[in-house]
Amino acid sequence: AFSTIVNIYQNITGHMSTNAPNTNKLVEESYDKIATEYLDWTLSTPSPRLEYLAILHKNLPDPEKARLLELGCGAGVPGTQFLAKSFEHVIGVDISSAQVELAREHVKEGSSEFIQSDMLALEFEKGTFDAVVGLYSILHLTKADQPVLMEKIRGWLKPGGYFVGNFALTGMEATSTWLGGEKMFWGGWEKEEWLGKMKNGGFEVLQENVVTDVEDGRDVNFLWVLAKV
Repeated sequence: AFSTIVNIYQNITGHMSTNAPNTNKLVEESYDKIATEYLDWTLSTPSPRLEYLAILHKNLPDPEKARLLELGCGAGVPGTQFLAKSFEHVIGVDISSAQVELAREHVKEGSSEFIQSDMLALEFEKGTFDAVVGLYSILHLTKADQPVLMEKIRGWLKPGGYFVGNFALTGMEATSTWLGGEKMFWGGWEKEEWLGKMKNGGFEVLQENVVTDVEDGRDVNFLWVLAKV
């Protein structure tokens, strides 16, 4: 059934959103170039991602039968690997074809499928998923597009479904050089702005924490959220 969903999706949608083509294209091209380097960086940079995925697993009433969507799966390590082992079916999405190729290599266990696409271009039927995950991915959208995506996520979730993800607490948008000297785009709201947008958007925030990651010697704050519709 999920193969049918993916095939229908690929036949009726394009791979790029028209909302922010310049920034989205920048993110796609940069991750294509640094895919392997980003995987090494991810594995060497401490993060609470697996902790929050375990919290999701604990909260879902029947995780072994749950269907999940992961937005920004990257190389599939370690997040998608955990999800594929823990839940019935996972669809991993990434804007970078190089990242999707790596994810297919690294995620062999469980039932999983991968799509190369801009998150904003995705189309799924209402109530398709038990949970949606977005780790270090939604923050690559413009500030205006981030709430738009959250509205789509709410529609994709079944009643009582969960969202787990994190947001950059920058309060601004910025393009700067990153791994390998490649340019990257980030955008973020402040904490209270995000919590207000989620509440107004139909999400019940069950858990929210500001976590400071140390990235290349710099402190970077993220808002981590477990929410329910």
